[in-house]
Amino acid sequence: MIMLDINNVCAQAPTGIAQYTDLLMSWVKYGVAAVIIIAGFISVGAMVIGRIGSMSRAAQAGASGLVYVVFAAVAYVTIYGILWAIVGKGC
Repeated sequence: MIMLDINNVCAQAPTGIAQYTDLLMSWVKYGVAAVIIIAGFISVGAMVIGRIGSMSRAAQAGASGLVYVVFAAVAYVTIYGILWAIVGKGC
């Protein structure tokens, strides 16, 4: 039986491009987080306006929007964790 010894190799950006990949990842990270937060505020606002103004459809849309925001936040954290598991930290 042949055993292969495979070392843990950390993924690294090509020489000279690391600063651009870091910039792109930071823009995407904070952009997606901002969209999730804004969508959460809009959903809560729709629920409040729907209840105050007796517009049940707006309140219903706000409630479902809030559920989607929570799902998006969970997916965001999960995907971010998976990417860091692939790329690695502190190699």
